[in-house]
Amino acid sequence: MTAVAVKLGHIGPHWTAACKQAVTDLNVLFRRRGVNVELALNGHGPVISVSTDPGIQGSLVHGRTSAETDGGGKLLKADVRLPVKLTINTPRGEREAGTGMAEVVAAHEFVHALGHEPHNSHLMTQTWHKVMGDRAADDKLRAGADSMPPLQLADESVELLKGIWN
Repeated sequence: MTAVAVKLGHIGPHWTAACKQAVTDLNVLFRRRGVNVELALNGHGPVISVSTDPGIQGSLVHGRTSAETDGGGKLLKADVRLPVKLTINTPRGEREAGTGMAEVVAAHEFVHALGHEPHNSHLMTQTWHKVMGDRAADDKLRAGADSMPPLQLADESVELLKGIWN
């Protein structure tokens, strides 16, 4: 099992909770699906550094990831940038999106850092649609018929990651 360290910068409590949950849930998916990589908060190995970027609009559902890899596509280091605040419009006005929605965005960027470039499947979709819950904890992101959280990795994503990490 290859360890990859996730180093959280000063990203605030909302993103910190979302990133920690993304690490936990991705590790469960990786183990269940046989992907030989494990994310560890402040662990050893290649580093994914996480910070917020005021240049990324919080009304959009995305972050930015730049990664440096070896010749086989394995991560050497990556920089994940997330919006300072992820927002959703409600009948009562704009509010911060729930931690679950933020977890999906963080997980998406972590999977990019691990070498998944194409936007071709559930978690790795190009376009998500926000689905407002009755409360922030119920907010979801939808790609086609798939809603997250909980996180999902499509078969093609698993195979791509196995090709890099196994």
